[in-house]
Amino acid sequence: MHWDVASIFDDPSWMLLRFDGEFAEFVFMTREACRESIFFDHRVRPARDQTLRVPIDPIFEHLDRVGFAPPRIHFVHHFAQSGSTLLARALDHPGNLVIREPLHLRQVGVWAGAATAGLLPAQMRPLLQFSLAMLGKRFEPGSPLIVKGNVPISQLADAIADLDPGQPAILLYYGLEDYCLAVLRTPNHQQWLANVVEEIGLGGDEAVGQLAGLSLAEKAAALWLSMIRRFDRLLQAQPATRSLDANFFFDHPEETIVAASRLFDAGIGPGEALEIARGPLFSTYSKDPAVPYDPALRIERREEARKSLATELLEARKWVDRRATASGLPARLERPLTGPSADLL
Repeated sequence: MHWDVASIFDDPSWMLLRFDGEFAEFVFMTREACRESIFFDHRVRPARDQTLRVPIDPIFEHLDRVGFAPPRIHFVHHFAQSGSTLLARALDHPGNLVIREPLHLRQVGVWAGAATAGLLPAQMRPLLQFSLAMLGKRFEPGSPLIVKGNVPISQLADAIADLDPGQPAILLYYGLEDYCLAVLRTPNHQQWLANVVEEIGLGGDEAVGQLAGLSLAEKAAALWLSMIRRFDRLLQAQPATRSLDANFFFDHPEETIVAASRLFDAGIGPGEALEIARGPLFSTYSKDPAVPYDPALRIERREEARKSLATELLEARKWVDRRATASGLPARLERPLTGPSADLL
């Protein structure tokens, strides 16, 4: 299929899906196709059954010639199992473009081994610039653009903020105990945890150290500590960034949606936020709308896990306690989006 470099950078219909060796693979999207795609990875729903594979070298050469322009993207960063998909879908208001878990940006996070603080190595910076430039394309110029990340993407949060400075962001989090309950409650969650800490090179974080010999509970604590420290740094360095306690979001969805919309200029007022909070989005599973969901089950499931994981919770707390002072762990995260900041321990 015919293509030219300029159209790759200008046409929002061709959306970058992934890097594939020396090529970048694009899918054809419309605004409606974006809305119907809950995730922008292998689960994406393109408007056409057609892909475009473009050599990376001429793309990077073009980017080097024209220069990287900050794309003005609002991010929701998090460290999994904390309601980020639900929040992102609640903000998917007509006129906004909301992209959830873009695969190409996840790939950059994994390749960078981005558990350490600071900027990406020089060889990864062009990849991140290109990913952000592709995410920054809009169907409607100047419209709000929100990206919901995942763990590898959120590990890039420092570098993203450096390349796209001053943009509002939400840092969604749990305190240690609730986070461990969320990621250890089933064998599938535990396998995800084991995989992701290896993928992102978590042992490269000086506050974590070697992962060898750690139990799954200690790995959950290590991921939590690494991300909380990153979130604390971002809040100190980025005035437009806000923290959000996941439990407050679940308990006060209307208030949270209004506050997030105000931060991102997403156009959702109190009346519409109330409709969203009382509508089908909050009574079905956010990752699969065909599955009914009762919010009361979240609390019931959490309390059951608290009993069955008592030993693991103690392991995780002891691991963090040994590192809390040296790592500069705060008691709470500052600048809440809305509501109070939760105690971290």
